[in-house]
Amino acid sequence: MKVLSAHITDLCNSRCTFCVVGSPLYTKDTVDFDSILSFIRENSGGGFDALNLHGGEPTIHPRLFELLQIAKEVGYPGVHIQTNGIKMSDRDFVERAKTLGVSRFIVSLHASQGQVQDALTDTNGGWKRTLAGIRNAVSLGIEVRTNTVITRQNCDTLKDIAILACGLGVSHLNFSNIQPVGSAFLSFPKVAPTFAEMRAPLNSAIEYALAQKRTVTIEGFPYCTLPRWQALQLNEEQREIRMLIRGRIIDSYDGFMNSSSRNFGPPCSSCAAKSRCGGVYWEYSAYRGWTEFTPFSLDASDERSVDLERSECLK
Repeated sequence: MKVLSAHITDLCNSRCTFCVVGSPLYTKDTVDFDSILSFIRENSGGGFDALNLHGGEPTIHPRLFELLQIAKEVGYPGVHIQTNGIKMSDRDFVERAKTLGVSRFIVSLHASQGQVQDALTDTNGGWKRTLAGIRNAVSLGIEVRTNTVITRQNCDTLKDIAILACGLGVSHLNFSNIQPVGSAFLSFPKVAPTFAEMRAPLNSAIEYALAQKRTVTIEGFPYCTLPRWQALQLNEEQREIRMLIRGRIIDSYDGFMNSSSRNFGPPCSSCAAKSRCGGVYWEYSAYRGWTEFTPFSLDASDERSVDLERSECLK
């Protein structure tokens, strides 16, 4: 998929402890709206399959519908909005967004219980509004994809989150390892579990969602930490993402992430997946070292080799 992506605001109506863009640290917006409109217009003939809007929280931008109208006029086939889903609890908002071309909401769902998500996001009643928002979108025929950032607070309940998402009609579940930048860097020791702590609950969540015939992807995981699910890595997708963020244009977002946000250490030198693996976030390896990582082979006799056939048949 070829996607044009734009960060449209620094501000947010949540204060997530793991926010990678540091929205809780902003008291005013630094994003120039006219530059966003120019970026969207200038790239409208570039063969993009969708326009992706994110922040901050894009749904609270006072000129969001103006932006959507322009995107529709210049011919983007669809618009994706990355959101905490709170604003989506207003059904009129979702209906209007659909009319203006929104074809997918990518909704943050970080807990199966309200008190956990509300604590992680520093919102009062936000979780309930997020669920209402997902229901609104699904009932109107808009695709919903959830993103769950795995933290110490939700790690043991990942299967419950998968059960909840599937029950709401979500078609695609993405599970993300914390990228320790922005607010997440400041709270890293408190919120970031180890890969060993994540493995068993994440396996259970993935197995459940695949058995429900949902699409599942995983993001930010070195291949050796979840070798069984190699086929589900976002790195395996064929994506072209051109992004505008705070005045900077990144021509290849995936290439940028692999080259500037992650690194390879001593265990990676002999790993059979190194050419495809994104590596380990710099901050993670700096804080916890390399003892968690072990190179693996793709030989079928390796007890840690990837169960590709099983993951495919469960899709």
